[in-house]
Amino acid sequence: MWLAWGDRVRPPVGVAMNRTFRVITYNIRKGKGSSGAQNVTMCALGDALAPHAADLVLCQEVFHAADGSVLQTGELADALSFEGYYGANKFRKVGDHGNSTFSRRAAREHRNHDISTNPIERRGVLHARFEVDGRTLHVFNAHLGLNGYQRRAQVKQIDTIVQTQCGDDDPVLLAGDFNDWRGELDRHVVEDLGLHNIFHQHEREDILTWPAQRPMLNLDRIYVRNIDCRDAGRLHGDPWSILSDHLPLWADLEL
Repeated sequence: MWLAWGDRVRPPVGVAMNRTFRVITYNIRKGKGSSGAQNVTMCALGDALAPHAADLVLCQEVFHAADGSVLQTGELADALSFEGYYGANKFRKVGDHGNSTFSRRAAREHRNHDISTNPIERRGVLHARFEVDGRTLHVFNAHLGLNGYQRRAQVKQIDTIVQTQCGDDDPVLLAGDFNDWRGELDRHVVEDLGLHNIFHQHEREDILTWPAQRPMLNLDRIYVRNIDCRDAGRLHGDPWSILSDHLPLWADLEL
């Protein structure tokens, strides 16, 4: 099942995330592949992701056609046998695209927040809440802008959302495509939001995610608060070098 933002879902009694879980963040480039001119099906993406046994998959640049012929959130949710939640950010005549969060367990609720800084380059962060041992796990799936001013302004907006929506002791996960190739934004996320970059001790060459065929920039991130990271890394090589222009990052986390 997949739900667009505006729909709400409450899980059946007993359905909750586990204290230990694996997350993958991945910009899928609307299924256009590494070249931008390919046609990568969501079944192919699902086949590539399935062996990595993620519990949460956070995707950016997910496309929905206006005529309903392509609904990548639903297609990838079906391919993974996951729940899917979608927040549209950019609207055009041919359709819209945005962020989608996929999970093995149903979310308690979800909401898409518009964090755009101008009417042309639309950006958003999709917030989903999950139950974990009686606590609320907040999952934020973000795609930030292409210049430093935008990104800093968008981090401030996310900070406001976190402060108003999350308790001090709540576990918080923020991941996605930050477009922060210079690494200048990291300090603001850590200091302003009180989050921890789980890759801060990794060698830079091990976490480069763009472009997929010859990665030179670290655009994608995973941040946490009140969550321990047991292990983390990057998926690379075949088939990842052709499925998108980004490479996915993964992390094994524990509350």
